This record gives sequence, C-alpha cells and structure tokens, in this order.
Amino acid sequence: MIQNWDRNEHPLHAARTMLADFADLPVLDCGPLAHGRGRLRAIFGMTTTESSFKSILGFGILLLAYEKGLLRRGQTVIESTSGSLGVSLALAGRILGNPVELVTDGNIPAITRRKIELLGARLHFVAGPHPTGGTQQARVELLEELLAARPDLHWTNQNDSELNPATYRRWMVPRVAPKLDLSWIDAAIFVVGTGGHFVALSELLRANGIPCYVADRVGSATFGGKPGPSVLRGIGNQNTVPAVIGSAMHLVEDVYYSNDDEAAQGVRELAARGIYVGGTSGIAFRGATTLVEETTARNVLTFFPDRGDLYGDQFLGASPAEEAVRLAV
Repeated sequence: MIQNWDRNEHPLHAARTMLADFADLPVLDCGPLAHGRGRLRAIFGMTTTESSFKSILGFGILLLAYEKGLLRRGQTVIESTSGSLGVSLALAGRILGNPVELVTDGNIPAITRRKIELLGARLHFVAGPHPTGGTQQARVELLEELLAARPDLHWTNQNDSELNPATYRRWMVPRVAPKLDLSWIDAAIFVVGTGGHFVALSELLRANGIPCYVADRVGSATFGGKPGPSVLRGIGNQNTVPAVIGSAMHLVEDVYYSNDDEAAQGVRELAARGIYVGGTSGIAFRGATTLVEETTARNVLTFFPDRGDLYGDQFLGASPAEEAVRLAV
C-alpha cells in the first residue's frame, strides 16, 4: 500500500493495480432458497477497503476518463452520491491527484461520511428532500447549481455515462466470469441503482442463455413503479431513470419488488446464516426467493453489494418495543 499518495510518482499505475484487486470478487454458496426448493450463489462486492463494490466504479470511471482525455490531473471531480460511491471516488481521486467534491444528504451513514472526510474530499449537503423527487432530486439540483457556477469541474455522471457499465465490463466481468459455473445457473437476479453492474453481468449471462431479473424496492420508478421514499440507499430511483439502465431494458426479464420491512427480513435471515449484508442485499435475497417460488428456476445467482456494518443496526435491530419484550423474556 502506498504510504504517501500525495507524492506518488505513478498514480495511474497505482490506481490500476488497486482496481484489479478490487474487481477480484468472490462467488460464494449462500444456501437454500424458498424452504429448499432452490439454492443461491452470490457475487460478494464487499471485500474492498470501503466495504462496497462501488470501489470498482469509483476507480474505473476516473481511469477511463483519463484514457479518453476527459479528465486531467489536478482537475476537480464532482458527483452526487448517497455514500458508497463517494468513498471510492474520494480514494481514487486522492491517489490520482484529483480533488473530489460530493453532493449528498443528511441521511448519509456517519461512518461513510467520516471515511470521505478523512480522505480529504469535500461534501455539499442539500437542505432537505425535493417535494416530489426526494433527496435524489434535491442532490441533482444542487449539483447543477455547482456545475453552472464552476464549469471546469469534471462530472462523472454515474447515472448516464457509458463509462459506468464499461468499467464493469473491463475490470469486473473478466475476474468474476471464471468463478461462475454457468451450467449451474438457471437464472440471475440483481439490484439496480444506475444499472452498471447489472448491464455488464447480464450481457455475459444472457449470451449463455441465462435470463436476468431485477430485484427493486417499493417506491422506485426505474421500471415503472410509483415513486416513493425508502430507507434503502443505492437501489432504485425516485426522480429519474438513469440512461445506463434505461438503454438496457431489453436485458431485464422481469422485476420483483420488496419493501423496506421485507429488505430487513432478508438481512436478518442472511445474518442467521452468518452472512452480514446491507439492505440492498436483503432486497436481492428476497427477490431471489420470490423468483424460485414463482418460476421454474432453482439455482439462482445474485450480487450482494456491501457489508451491513455500513448501516449499524438499521436492518438487524428490533424496534424499542420489540426489544423491551425480548429482554423481558
């Protein structure tokens, strides 16, 4: 590990080396689904320094921008983020010599905020949610104000940039594909935020005759649902359909929805198996269970984006009333 990134003489090489390691994700057996009717394997995205697979995107989208002449050393990078991508952009920017500014909201997990601050990135907080578009739309509007005032900023534009899925095609798929037994997989189901990893993985799987589904949250408008709030972060969209997934709808076989409570149930069931993940992974698990219950698929592949400790006990803990009952027993 480089001790002083500010004096790194070979920043691009250092970033590429770290990214190659980040992209080498494990694929693990997670046990039975739907009372033994099926079985689940998951690509685990939380084996990196920030506990999230977004380290792949944060590094890759900047390295590709360098290759295409869109970004120069010393230029400030800006993005709207709910947290995890912000950490990886802050780290990548620190190594590459690009200051990073992030537009976020007050719901960002405290540990994520502290990681970003320690990496030297600047945070811009929205005053509150947009009346109809929630915190996502509020962040978009603040981002647009900053870009208008400072046109020299480099906006990574994770929602709409082709560099998003290109990152996963180039770095993640070649590392993960040899670990997948394609003959075992009946179907795959992934969560979608911008859709970059969904697009890259689905292209591989569908080319081998494997249908790919989406597990989304109630309140997401990405696939035509009614927009609404959620405690979940990094999944679904309340205000817009990112071009990354909007241009790849042909890859989506069907969509299965779960609400916040069902996401928490999924997190707790996985924790009972010794698998500690966040709420989006709970949605993926619930979606995989429904897929087995409602289709002929039995062997299912999914993707767990991050570790649950990013969110404290938000999904593992009980309500105060439930906890009082439990302790009284």
